[in-house]
Amino acid sequence: MPGVGFIRPAGGGAGGGSISVALSDATPSVGDTITITATATGFTPDSYLYFGYDGSGNIIFIAEQASNTFDWTVRGLTSGSWFVYVSGFENGSPDVTAFGAAEIEVGSNFLLDTVEGAGANFALAFYRLRVDFTDPIVLIRRSSDNLQKWFYFDANDRLSLLSEDGFGLTLGDWLGVDVGYLVTVNSQCIFGNSATASSAADQYIIASGGVMIEVNNITAIVGNNQIYTLDTPVTHQSVFVVAKNDAIKQLPYVYNSSANGIFWGGTAYGIGVVSSTLVSSSVTDLDLHLSSFHTIEGVYVDGSNEASTPFSTMSMDRIGGRGSTSTQFTGKVSVIIGYPIDKTADRAAIEANINNNFTPSILP
Repeated sequence: MPGVGFIRPAGGGAGGGSISVALSDATPSVGDTITITATATGFTPDSYLYFGYDGSGNIIFIAEQASNTFDWTVRGLTSGSWFVYVSGFENGSPDVTAFGAAEIEVGSNFLLDTVEGAGANFALAFYRLRVDFTDPIVLIRRSSDNLQKWFYFDANDRLSLLSEDGFGLTLGDWLGVDVGYLVTVNSQCIFGNSATASSAADQYIIASGGVMIEVNNITAIVGNNQIYTLDTPVTHQSVFVVAKNDAIKQLPYVYNSSANGIFWGGTAYGIGVVSSTLVSSSVTDLDLHLSSFHTIEGVYVDGSNEASTPFSTMSMDRIGGRGSTSTQFTGKVSVIIGYPIDKTADRAAIEANINNNFTPSILP
């Protein structure tokens, strides 16, 4: 937009007109819907252009329309201070152009931005967990030619067929009906990190036949005895996982290392964890579960404490198995979020935040 760097917060324009801008909520969180109202004085605009500007050259387009009001679902902004600008244009002799602005302070309800959910040192999820996460989320391999491409979250903060590669190409258009395999997934925590399966034989399916793999309307990966390796091993005292078994077998590890890990729905041990001791629930089924694991209070499954025995801090370096095929996970994984401290006190709030992204709900 020519000259946008010279726009100032006060209203102004050519031909005697002016615009004032009002917001129904000046402190929204990303995802909230607010009403932008532009009031023109001294002229009657034929059209209005709405956009956001951070004062440092970052601009986002919001809308262009004839109406002076717009209900905007706040997207595309990092947290912090922005301005919402509205320019009005009246065709005449002469044409009249004016603009106005209102300051907006953007917050976030994404899990890693909340007080309870902050501090994760590994955060895998196929929806947004942090408003300031700007990296691509996945590297995907296409089955027909083995080409690989990175993709970002879509406009709704999800990984979907509408996710783009940064140059306007959508995942759906690039993949077509091919099978899409997950090569790498980036952690959304502030420390970075990623999990990669370099061998094609170890890569989980994430899309097939023009459809994303999903659990309760959130993208997941589906594997059969494959293993992903973390770039940097991490140590946890609390871990939150959303996963679903596709086959029952003993000790199928969702997230682990060679010495310990989290297993899911095995025939003998249910959902549980091995660290210095084995702590297990009685939950053995093929249903989707949101489970969490804590050094203080043991294992929770769908919000219910299933095993209260404390266990030792776990050092993790892989997703999907401990080595032998008998202990590798066969099923779908959508969320793995780990913390270096015990989050028992914040468990309910974190689980509620995770659960709110899934439809239908996982928690009872």
